Amino acid sequence: MTITDTERTAPLADPASGGRPRRQPISDVSAYLEGLPDDARAGLRALGELLVGVTQRPPRAETADRFTARCLGASDVGQLIDEDRDLDPVSRLTTAVALAEWITTFANVIEVGPGEYSLPPKWTQTEIGGQTYRHPQCLRVHFPAGTLMPDAGCVIGIEARQNLMRSPEVSVSVAPDRQDGAREILDRLAARANDLNPYRGRALRATYTSGLQLTVIDLPTALSRDTVIVDEQVWREIDLGLTAVRDRHALLNSHGLGARRGVLLCGPPGTGKSAVSAVIAAEVVGAFTVIYVEAKAGEQLLTAVVEEAQRLGGPVLLILEDVDLWCRDRHSGGSGLSELLAAMDIAAEARILTLASTNDAATLDKAAVRTGRFDAIVDVGYPTRTDAARIVAALITNLPGAHTVDTHAVVAALPDRTSGSDLREIVRRAVLSADHDGHLSTAALLAEVGSGRYRATAAEGMYL
Repeated sequence: MTITDTERTAPLADPASGGRPRRQPISDVSAYLEGLPDDARAGLRALGELLVGVTQRPPRAETADRFTARCLGASDVGQLIDEDRDLDPVSRLTTAVALAEWITTFANVIEVGPGEYSLPPKWTQTEIGGQTYRHPQCLRVHFPAGTLMPDAGCVIGIEARQNLMRSPEVSVSVAPDRQDGAREILDRLAARANDLNPYRGRALRATYTSGLQLTVIDLPTALSRDTVIVDEQVWREIDLGLTAVRDRHALLNSHGLGARRGVLLCGPPGTGKSAVSAVIAAEVVGAFTVIYVEAKAGEQLLTAVVEEAQRLGGPVLLILEDVDLWCRDRHSGGSGLSELLAAMDIAAEARILTLASTNDAATLDKAAVRTGRFDAIVDVGYPTRTDAARIVAALITNLPGAHTVDTHAVVAALPDRTSGSDLREIVRRAVLSADHDGHLSTAALLAEVGSGRYRATAAEGMYL
């Protein structure tokens, strides 16, 4: 005879009870309770607490709703009113920083409660441009009467986290007759958040990462108008835009002319369009907020970038490099064109200079490059012989042997349509090919020009 597992674990029969299973004493109450279904276990625990006396029950943590109701003298949050506002990716930080300031200011009279359910309040820290900001992520805080409102208290709640189950928001809970006061507090908090915005006056990169993301970046410091040699018309047109948004915005806007400007740099690869943008960015950062917009962010979120630039206040330099990568003629399809048109039409009075670049303006839709969106289209072409000599001189300055180089002889040997990046590579190859002391010479530069190796040209034909 084989005994099954079921038979082995079945209760023993009691002959005195007519063969019914014999009752077993419960020696481990906790183990017994854990073996019950959830609803039965909860009911038995509650019954046990009643039998032994509720005074022996450990205190439970206060929930966020009970905290809010208690602080505002209500029996339930249903007797209160809640005014809330959504937070975008930037205001999630700035609003939290402003709320942290209020918490510090009134630290001796406020009370901080849970952020959700009965979980403890959550704080975090964010580093921006070498400075660390400590701020709340999820909590509620009671500001009594006389702090934010003269004759009534309020509870501010913030949820700065975002996932599939929640959206970032800030809220103010008050008595029903204080709803206007709640809106005023949210307005004041938003204004203070804007004042404390840690992104203002910095160089930023706008990326698309489940929404708009701003990151502080470093700008190149070696470039200047003396080392980036382009036609003077390029600098003149950009300077007009800088003057409009920095110095003449009030005059222009008061007469309905609009201060916002756009400049489009056009030209073949390697002629210095990105270098021009870098020079201008380095010149104005601090007085301006500089925002480099990556292609995906431009295609999907350029409107959001422009709206955020408006909230920053002060002049903003918006840089759209290689805009033709994501914004083309309307017959080519894609969402980039409609996003660009919508973004460029926002707030003609805004203090925003848009500096964009493209290899070929013909690929852009005519609606994108009209006056009022891009007010100036500037050609950044191949350098003239004179400008090429200036570029070579600027590139070899302070290099060993530079004083012996005949720049005019080098430039005379250049083929047509030689770009600034070509000249830079010629100098680099000459330095790398020089003797161990790295001294430049006219002969070394001419050799690199003659070789043609400074242009990375793919071989023709197929490899078998």
